[in-house]
Amino acid sequence: MKIKSILIFCISFLFVTNTISISATENRDFQTECPPNDFDGDVVDMINQIDENLVYSYLENLVSFGPRYTGTENCKLAGDYIHSVFENMSLDVEFHEWKFGKINSRNIIGTHKGYDSLSNATIILCAHYDTTKDSPGANDDGSGVAALLAIAEILSSYTFRHNICFIAFSGEEVGTYGSFSYARDAYRRGDNIYAVLNMDIIGWAGSNYGGKILRFSHTERSSWITEFASNVSEKYTELIDLKIEDIPNYRGADNQAFVDYGFDGVWIAQHDSSIGGHSPNDNLTNINSTYLSKVTKLLLAVVSEMAYKPIDIQVIIKTPYEGRGYLFNHSIIPLDLGRFSFWGFRGATLIFGRANAMCEVITREEVKFVIFCIDDIFLSWDSKPPYEWKIQGKHLPLVGRHKLKVYAYTFSGKRATDEMDIIVFTLSYQYGRW
Repeated sequence: MKIKSILIFCISFLFVTNTISISATENRDFQTECPPNDFDGDVVDMINQIDENLVYSYLENLVSFGPRYTGTENCKLAGDYIHSVFENMSLDVEFHEWKFGKINSRNIIGTHKGYDSLSNATIILCAHYDTTKDSPGANDDGSGVAALLAIAEILSSYTFRHNICFIAFSGEEVGTYGSFSYARDAYRRGDNIYAVLNMDIIGWAGSNYGGKILRFSHTERSSWITEFASNVSEKYTELIDLKIEDIPNYRGADNQAFVDYGFDGVWIAQHDSSIGGHSPNDNLTNINSTYLSKVTKLLLAVVSEMAYKPIDIQVIIKTPYEGRGYLFNHSIIPLDLGRFSFWGFRGATLIFGRANAMCEVITREEVKFVIFCIDDIFLSWDSKPPYEWKIQGKHLPLVGRHKLKVYAYTFSGKRATDEMDIIVFTLSYQYGRW
């Protein structure tokens, strides 16, 4: 009887222990698949891990290579350094080789994958590591790269819903060819790039007022990123004390290539004028470490909040393709107009005759309908996938440069938009036809 009782106790103990072990394992797996209970507390913890020494040490290491003009040995060595830093953070790291004309170079990508298996959205945080020929590039754009590496170091220890892609571009100073090549290739792969935050010249403040301002430059389609960042800056104002200044788009920074290929992106820069830009005077003595640290903290918070927040709905124009020439509904030629960034022709879509516009809606809710517009004029709607429409005018033939825009709605009232610039020549119009 005593032996039987002991046997029953042992079996019961093993069963309970095994159950607790299984429960603990399941709970641990569950935690990696779900957002943390105190995300705000985690963000505060992340912010507090950023200090001047962390950011400045990355900046010193980068500047130590000297001028990093695209295609030079210094630029290559700096790229190798950034790659090794990303590897030490256990990110998924790769070189993105690119060639434009006679220029060959590499972008460096470190990816921190999100836990949500139902989301393929990616937030890109980027900066450029190349410089002009005679500049050490401490502020332009060593400051952006230093912030990039510091933020990547901290965020790599946490989990987020969506993918975060940290990219150091080359080729910015010779025509933004590195970012153009990457954006073009990402578009052709079908990457779901949700937002691009490009940091370029963020290391100087020469006034008390400028020390509390960070500028976001963007097109209308990317205004939501600035609004999102402004809300985050207000949320953590007691920790960071940095406000967002919303200014119109300035073409020429690395975010523009993404906008040209149909993605949302902003250029983030300091408020006060730089000292010694594009010259040997762009050195460490003209860096304001306190300001750079504050900017790094704020952008860490913005990326963290964006990568954590669920995306209610997205709509993505799938056809016509960006950067293609069409004859009616047939894509016949690629238009890699990378040298025409300042005229707005990179990623341009040229259409002769009627072409089919089709979009994809990504949401966990039921879609109510999709509306197709030309230049913000309602032209058609579709309530069932595939959501599509033949591009045409309304009362007159559609000729010249126009904006194709789509709106997607759910029954709960959620809404998303996407748009693309098209150069179109078609005699068709909605109320009649030639």
